[in-house]
Amino acid sequence: MHKIICIIAAILLTSCASVPTSGGGKTTAATGKEPAWVSNPRSVYAENQFVSAVGYGTDREAAEKNALGALIAVFGQSVKGETTVSSRYSEAVRSGAVAITEDSDIDRAVKTSFDLETVVGAEVKDIWFDGNKTTYAVAVMDKMKAALLYSNLLESNEETITKLTKIPADEKNTLDAYARYDLAAAIGDTNGRFLNVLSVLNPAAAAAKRGSVTNGDSLRLEGLRIAQTIPIGIKVENDRDGRIKAAFSSVITGSGFKAGGTDSRYQLDSSFALSDAALPNNPNKFVRYLVDARLTDTQRGTVLLPYSVTGREGHASVTEAENRAIRAAEAKIREDYAKEFSRYLVQLTTK
Repeated sequence: MHKIICIIAAILLTSCASVPTSGGGKTTAATGKEPAWVSNPRSVYAENQFVSAVGYGTDREAAEKNALGALIAVFGQSVKGETTVSSRYSEAVRSGAVAITEDSDIDRAVKTSFDLETVVGAEVKDIWFDGNKTTYAVAVMDKMKAALLYSNLLESNEETITKLTKIPADEKNTLDAYARYDLAAAIGDTNGRFLNVLSVLNPAAAAAKRGSVTNGDSLRLEGLRIAQTIPIGIKVENDRDGRIKAAFSSVITGSGFKAGGTDSRYQLDSSFALSDAALPNNPNKFVRYLVDARLTDTQRGTVLLPYSVTGREGHASVTEAENRAIRAAEAKIREDYAKEFSRYLVQLTTK
């Protein structure tokens, strides 16, 4: 009786260990005899119904990532080597600026693909450990289900592009309008990648959709045209040889906008100050710098983007300490303010 109980227990344990995972589940990898899919995934996942690829690694996580990467490679150079959905698009989906669909399954599939950096609709279906050092994983896409998913995504994204670019004439040449076209271009780029995947899953469906997919580059060009119609005036109090103003101007023009103008709707007002910052028991001269700026919409009377940065620089002479402080302030503006300005534009579409 004891032997019978042990045999039954062993069978149950083996059965539990060999249950395939679905949708990236975290069950224990199966051991024992090598599954057929390890050497030939098409023997288990028929090519006429599935797209499949096998990956391996020293642990489960590495094997899953390798398998999903191998699945991306199946779709060729159009998606290989790049994240299939752009960070701009994924951020917009997470924030709600892009409403993918009311279907919770599709919404979950898209967001999962962001986290795994793979094509939408991919699943890790099974895991196997060889009992030594290597874990294997098989990533799978059901062609029929995925083709329907991508068709729905393309339609939903095109609707979002239409809404984003439907802007009243009196608001066309504004920062808000530029931000809307910038997001629309990111969605257009993503749709191009989705169309590439669909062309592998269902060439006929992709051909039918191709004429209705908006090109991201054309939207981006319109966004740049809008930017060129928006001058942003820049004033800096206590500037040193115009260097702080030049730093702000480089950020504005680098983003595609015009810098300058006396009666612009958008005005960047800033002040620059240097002050002594003596340190006890230190023979060097130290100077503290402070940049305080506000980007304002003069038409609405609102501050759009406040910005402030401070720091300290030192040298044997006061003059060189001041020069170093100015250079440090310039560098901060060109790097940090550029990030802040870009982040502000992105956030406009989430309001």
